[in-house]
Amino acid sequence: MKKILNCLIIFTMLSFTAFGFFRTSVAPGVFDVSLDRPVTEEIIVVNNSNEPIRLKVYTGKEQETDEKDYLGDWIRVFPRTLSLDAQSERRVKFSVRPPKDITNGEYKGLIFIEELPEVVDGKTTLTLAGRHGLTVYGTKGKVDYSGITVSNIKFENKNNSKVELVMTLANKSNYSIKPEVLVKYLDGKGKVIEESKIRGGRVLKDKIGTIKGELVNQKAQSIEVILTSKGQQLYKESIKIK
Repeated sequence: MKKILNCLIIFTMLSFTAFGFFRTSVAPGVFDVSLDRPVTEEIIVVNNSNEPIRLKVYTGKEQETDEKDYLGDWIRVFPRTLSLDAQSERRVKFSVRPPKDITNGEYKGLIFIEELPEVVDGKTTLTLAGRHGLTVYGTKGKVDYSGITVSNIKFENKNNSKVELVMTLANKSNYSIKPEVLVKYLDGKGKVIEESKIRGGRVLKDKIGTIKGELVNQKAQSIEVILTSKGQQLYKESIKIK
């Protein structure tokens, strides 16, 4: 369990402030919640050290997040402070209770889990500690990706003889996107002979991202590329390989 969490934290945790050493792990690092109804989620916090640790939990926002897009004030965390024995884990719960009159769109906030300094002989001593920042995305209403455009689709040959499909995604919608690309491999008659999926990293509002993935069947004559997110088809194109 602990090894799994340590791997998760490497890939999903967004750490905004950290001292030189983390004695704790948290997972998951990103939450996607609906603001159409009350919701409650859990964070797993693990003490990887051989000493007890005290932590505090609080909300905040990135500097570039506009106040109108901030949901941190709607988050309720329990408990706000906690103690973990050596080599133990606990769950922190949080709920999101948005006002009823918010407009449709995407909102964003952070949950910080910060190790507290130890008190030794009545004196506070700063220890090697850390602070984890977890991102919460909340969406109100139906997600509209009408501002998504795809361009610059190409193939790149790698040194190990593998070929990558590369495409650029520009997000001018009001929502961040976690793109998923279905690749259908076609023979000379247009028959599907194999399929694979490419998952890209999240592309935020008003940002441009690059999606890359290996072609698993280079014997195909052409491919059909279908871009989706949250069940919505956003783009489709057939491309010749040979």
